[in-house]
Amino acid sequence: MRSHTSISLALSALAGAPRIVAAQIPRPMPPVVLPRYSLPAGALDDDDRSGPRLGAAYLIGGSVTAERIGRHVAPFISLFGWQIEHQFETGRTDIPVPMTELIFLAGGMEQGVFLPSASWIIGLRKHDGWEAGIGPTLTGAGIQLAAAVGITQSFGAINVPVNFAVAPGRRGAALSLTTGFNLKHGP
Repeated sequence: MRSHTSISLALSALAGAPRIVAAQIPRPMPPVVLPRYSLPAGALDDDDRSGPRLGAAYLIGGSVTAERIGRHVAPFISLFGWQIEHQFETGRTDIPVPMTELIFLAGGMEQGVFLPSASWIIGLRKHDGWEAGIGPTLTGAGIQLAAAVGITQSFGAINVPVNFAVAPGRRGAALSLTTGFNLKHGP
């Protein structure tokens, strides 16, 4: 009888073993899908702010470029051009967004003079639209350093930047105020 009880217990244990083993094998976990980080409405998530620019400049000390072509220009000149911009998304809303800009401008056309410039600005933009940067500017007079500050206001799907820049030159400086527009591409 004792062997019969042992066999019964052994058979009961073997019969229950597959269920125990199966219960201990971990089931595959469903894949974890993390939500894409998204910035709050009005933030700068992948917002391409390239677009047309226009404005005016005051040339303290005159224009060396105009003098080289035998022309004299009044100190106030018009500016027309294009800005190409790239922002580097950090995925965070608590720090400013690093950015770089290329700005191509032509000045003096209202006076019959073509005064080209190209600037490369590296800077930061806060999520409320304030920005500042610094970088080289190339004109017909050579290369100089420019510093710029500004703010971008949003009106629906349109961004409207307003920027003030100072570029010290050989005899003075160029002070410029520009604006323009571009369409939002982010959220």
